[in-house]
Amino acid sequence: MKTIISILVLTVASYAATVTSITCSGQTATVNATAHGLTASQGFSLSGTAETFNSTASTVTTNALTFVLSAGTPCSGFTSGYTSIVPAKQIIDISASANPSTATVTLNYLYWFTTAYPNPLTCNPGCPVSAWPNASAAENAAIVAGTTVEIPGSLTLPASTSSSTVTTQVIAQYNAMQVGFANYLLAGGYWWNGTAWANH
Repeated sequence: MKTIISILVLTVASYAATVTSITCSGQTATVNATAHGLTASQGFSLSGTAETFNSTASTVTTNALTFVLSAGTPCSGFTSGYTSIVPAKQIIDISASANPSTATVTLNYLYWFTTAYPNPLTCNPGCPVSAWPNASAAENAAIVAGTTVEIPGSLTLPASTSSSTVTTQVIAQYNAMQVGFANYLLAGGYWWNGTAWANH
């Protein structure tokens, strides 16, 4: 089961589409990328000559998607320097262990949720890093910035459970929670000022 989960997660994350253009309207950016394969509320990474940027897809069509920038972040900074878009890693298989006395298997994994409403982590004295030792510098930076939220998970199932059942269950849990991170439900850093909710 461990091998199949690893292959599923990492091969999905490795698919890249070419960005043909990025346009702006207020704080909303539109990424044009033919057959990008992303869905609404899914995290993604933009890369190119500009610094890697992680965000969450808002509206999605076959060849384009939008994402919303936080107040004060100029959209004009995203119209050049990005040539590739890939789905963000979502589930990382850390380990699996057999439990012979109960005839079960325990899977340990990390969920990486993406959010447009970040709650940055504190660097004191050093910055937090992922529990996954293979996380890139950009991925660790996204965790510190709060645009990627890392949450550990585990699942214990009968050893006879098929790998497809395991992956379906883990992915369903991820997708349900990602919707919350993509909206205000799990947003951080907001406060009520008597008139409206404000961020940072």
